[in-house]
Amino acid sequence: MIRLEALLADPARVADIAPAALPALLAQLTTAAAAVAARLSAIAPESDSGTAAAAGSDRLLTAKEAGALLNLSTDFLYKHDAAKPFRVRIGSEVRFSMAGIQRFIDRHRGR
Repeated sequence: MIRLEALLADPARVADIAPAALPALLAQLTTAAAAVAARLSAIAPESDSGTAAAAGSDRLLTAKEAGALLNLSTDFLYKHDAAKPFRVRIGSEVRFSMAGIQRFIDRHRGR
């Protein structure tokens, strides 16, 4: 079995992982990536402008990015009410709030 540290050091080693173990690995990596992204979004960038710091507190994701973080389909994100709290409409475009996704994860963790 390949250790996560070895996989992070050399992503090409994913080819050495048994196909049956890949879904669980992807779920773990996705959860870790969401936690890291949420932590990054909570850190205010160093700047002289208070407006820039406030704007950096959240990041809007595409449906594909949000789906990868949550391990959900883009159809689910667009159509289901569960995604409403972190859905953001900008004109005709729809994006998904990273901070909102992290709050959603925090609320549903351990259920």
